[in-house]
Amino acid sequence: MKLSISKNVHLVEPGDFEPTDHWYPQVLNSNIHPLVAYFLNLSHEQMVERYHRLHPSSDADAIMEILKYQPQYFKWAGTDLMHVTNLEGNRRLTVIETNSCPSGQKSMPLLDLNVEQGGYKRLIEKTFKPLVDNGKEEGSLAVIYDKNPMENIGYAATIADIFGENVYLAKFEKNDQDPPAKFFDNKLCIKNEKEAWTPIRAAFRYVTQEPWTRIPKNSKTLLLNPIEACLAGGRNKEVASLAYDEFNEQFTQRGIQIFTPETYRNVSYQDLPHYFEKLGGSMVIKVPDSNAGQGVYTIISKKELDEALGKISAKDRYLVQQLIHSNYSKGLDPEKSWYHVGTIPDNKGRSFAFDLRLMMHATEEGIRPLAVYSRRSRFPLNQNLPENMNSWEVYGTNLSIKGEDGWTYADERLMLFDIRNFGQLGLGIDELIKGFVQSAMAVYAIDQNAIKTFGDKRSNL
Repeated sequence: MKLSISKNVHLVEPGDFEPTDHWYPQVLNSNIHPLVAYFLNLSHEQMVERYHRLHPSSDADAIMEILKYQPQYFKWAGTDLMHVTNLEGNRRLTVIETNSCPSGQKSMPLLDLNVEQGGYKRLIEKTFKPLVDNGKEEGSLAVIYDKNPMENIGYAATIADIFGENVYLAKFEKNDQDPPAKFFDNKLCIKNEKEAWTPIRAAFRYVTQEPWTRIPKNSKTLLLNPIEACLAGGRNKEVASLAYDEFNEQFTQRGIQIFTPETYRNVSYQDLPHYFEKLGGSMVIKVPDSNAGQGVYTIISKKELDEALGKISAKDRYLVQQLIHSNYSKGLDPEKSWYHVGTIPDNKGRSFAFDLRLMMHATEEGIRPLAVYSRRSRFPLNQNLPENMNSWEVYGTNLSIKGEDGWTYADERLMLFDIRNFGQLGLGIDELIKGFVQSAMAVYAIDQNAIKTFGDKRSNL
């Protein structure tokens, strides 16, 4: 941690970036897989041509429209996808959720060994800096966060280097009764070493836990991302699902759509058993505004349903999704059921469910991929689940663990896209392209929903 100047506030100076502080140890000693590096350097034209080749009914102009899109609110995102197949062996990348404060830099090997700040630098140089340079507010620069200090200190140090000025790093937690950051007349201010409030002209935001409780709409301080991106679907699964459906209504006739598990919105607590039966005795229950693997329940039995009902509020409403299964079993609808492709079996024959976190950002050329990694489940897909083990051990992939002393990470389940690990995932460049297009469509959908809900920013210029 850098120079502490007041409670939960540190001052980060140019030259403070230390690679060992901002990547997992196993990432520091890894080399990016050549296929992944090739994917990250593909032009939009190459991606569109290849996607159209793989999906002949798709409209190439529509795909290019998505990739060249300039988001107004949602300029930095991370989409979680899963590699699935059906009974006929048709493999797809399905969107699980889209995140407006995504982690990922600490899990991404360097694309260019000569750029020690890696993806931190690309995001700040190509997305954050152009916004700040065009801003009209005065004040200092800051990073505000409530978890993931490894990456957020890295972002602060990168901002300090690129702008050549000190950066305030403030921990902005939901339940802090004396927070180091506050908005006065919609402008962010942070306590300095004299306990005075310093105005902030622009801030990189990694505030994930109910950020709308302390970050206002229409912030005068430039925020990456603004709270509107969260409210429009970047941090609400139900709103995002609606945005995806609206996207599909608009683009299905042009041969492209966002693919998600079968989804039911606004489900009451009392109706959850009905959907359990409707979906064949399995489902996923999601608290709409939860994140980091919290508030998500995989259900494969009446016992697990009862346990979940005992943990959630009877007054709230929920998102229900079809479960992506481990294997085909009798009673499942062969027309609608999807299954995890899983990792390549290890030397013990075990194959695990995994996801792909694909981080992307808005640049002058459009939406570009920035980082990608995977996380696997704890228990294999192709072994019988022990009697007292929860199905989350088979299907849950998130690494975040919330404890009494804060957040920890099960990084032993991290799957790097490096020379050693990438082959275990069974993915090729076509899957990466398809996953990126799905992710870009999700960002487009949520940003369009933000524009519809909160207004067109361009009209205010």
